[in-house]
Amino acid sequence: MQKTDWRLTNESFPRDNRLLNAKQYSRVFEKANKIHNKAFTLLVRKNDLGHARLGLVIAKKNVKQANQRNYIKRQVREYFRLHIQTFRSYDLVLLTRRDVASLTKTDIIAYRNKLFERFEKQIG
Repeated sequence: MQKTDWRLTNESFPRDNRLLNAKQYSRVFEKANKIHNKAFTLLVRKNDLGHARLGLVIAKKNVKQANQRNYIKRQVREYFRLHIQTFRSYDLVLLTRRDVASLTKTDIIAYRNKLFERFEKQIG
């Protein structure tokens, strides 16, 4: 059985595509375009890097259980990874809203999809 290097597959979330520090997050928060729905708020700002970056803010205040927070993070990262070419050179910060904890997993996915589809329409 051959051992494959997981980094060679397209299933990773490399550091280049993440917002890593407070300065990077602050830049997005300063002058962001906002898109929101019942579950999420998406803050968007153009960057000069030539590739998209994603940051997540999943507050314990809104989602109490760690397994729920981790589920939301996995779902958002998965969508981002599969659609990264669409996002071009934007920095995205996704925040959870209070209502997200009361939603089912299928609802969370549906709201995530609707939110990103609205963003994709805006950038054309």
